[in-house]
Amino acid sequence: MKKLFLLSIVVLFAFTMNAQKIGVKVGYGMSDCLTNYWIPDGYKMANGFNAGLVGEYGLSDLLNLRLDIGYNQLGSDYYDEEGDMTIDMKTNIDYLNVGVSAKAGFGPAYVFLGPYFGYALSRKANGEITTADETTTMDEEDYFADFEDGTENDMFNKVDFGLNLGVGTSFSGVFVEANVGMGLANFINTSSDLYSADYYSDNEAGDPISGDASSKNIFFGLSVGYLFGF
Repeated sequence: MKKLFLLSIVVLFAFTMNAQKIGVKVGYGMSDCLTNYWIPDGYKMANGFNAGLVGEYGLSDLLNLRLDIGYNQLGSDYYDEEGDMTIDMKTNIDYLNVGVSAKAGFGPAYVFLGPYFGYALSRKANGEITTADETTTMDEEDYFADFEDGTENDMFNKVDFGLNLGVGTSFSGVFVEANVGMGLANFINTSSDLYSADYYSDNEAGDPISGDASSKNIFFGLSVGYLFGF
């Protein structure tokens, strides 16, 4: 799977570099996850960063084929105070994303829609648990198993895919756009030795979830960039 994904990136990168228009973009994002199991109060969307390359091919006066290759930082934040205990945790997953979209223009405005594919480069969970007596610092080795190639101890899948929808406006090559991405892949590795359905279903009411636990990425982005025409 990893080799196939990397090969796809090489092909799409070459495809992008030969596009009729090519550009760069950077932006700000907010992300969280959609789950089928109980999540305690205190979770909120995490702030992130994205950057990448954009390539476009004109199919007609109104319709373009758009390719995106770039870095996307996703995750979630958790903060809770209960009695003398305070928990402040931040989780980030860094993805290399590839997207293919149909882009329709209406004057300076446009919309785009299409699938994206992601491959997780790293995952980090850091934070502090503070009580009246002490503060404990947690890192990814203490709190979560990191991605480990060739083992069954990785709690999270590396591959993600989903749909991306966006709107934007452009003028003289400069563009500003907003997008929302909806993941369709479960990034919890339910075949891992560390996976326990009981852990994910241990809610306040004690109600078990139906089937395996599922958690899927959702993110919102705001980007600016520039397209060079050839």
